[in-house]
Amino acid sequence: MGMRWLAAIIVLAVSLTGPAKVLAHGPILIHSVEDLYGLATGFGTAASPFVIENLRVDANGEPFAILIANISCPLILRNLEVYGASVAAIRVQNVKNLVMENLVIRGSLAGILVGGSQNITIKKVRVENCADGIRLVFSGAITLTEIVVEKAEVGIWFQGVTTSTLQQSTIQKCGIGLILELGSTGNLVAGNAFLANYVHAQSCGSNQFDDGQRGNFWEGFSAKDVNSDGIWDESYPVGLDVDRFPLVSRP
Repeated sequence: MGMRWLAAIIVLAVSLTGPAKVLAHGPILIHSVEDLYGLATGFGTAASPFVIENLRVDANGEPFAILIANISCPLILRNLEVYGASVAAIRVQNVKNLVMENLVIRGSLAGILVGGSQNITIKKVRVENCADGIRLVFSGAITLTEIVVEKAEVGIWFQGVTTSTLQQSTIQKCGIGLILELGSTGNLVAGNAFLANYVHAQSCGSNQFDDGQRGNFWEGFSAKDVNSDGIWDESYPVGLDVDRFPLVSRP
């Protein structure tokens, strides 16, 4: 019986027995599709992606709690608690078609570190007490939604990142909430709350900080709202860019 059929049997068993308990696990290192067999459920297709879920992953001081490299088949990381890494709790390199959702990440040098990757979705993720919350390097088509980053030196860091989005997220109590640099252009940042950061955001230019109607909430910024539409009547500068429609209250 092939490994893919074994994975299908595991999926069926889980569906029959109810939700799985969260299990403790050591570092997970994935360098090829073969490393997913026996660890992930699913077939690695669009209809049935590989899924790694319901784990508490402790790096125990190793460089990475989860390393994913050189994978292009659909893969989901879901319902994980990840911590204790000396470099990055989750390291993603040369990967496509990855979804990370419902994660709690803490106590690592970097929370999520993505390099040279495309078509990555990060949603409903909380990162706290990491030097870098989420750092994206020379990647594109990254979607970040419903992110909470707290108590980081840099909350979210775009370096050479293009055509990506950050929406419906909260970045708070960081040294710098958001940095876009090294040719990061064509990105959309809208509908977010920046709270109690020393510096809310810096941008190198050619990025969009509103969706044409609504921008972001920048704690500490105020102006007039003559028509009481919930949008300040003055723009908020973000480095070489500008939020044309800063929000009066948190979204």
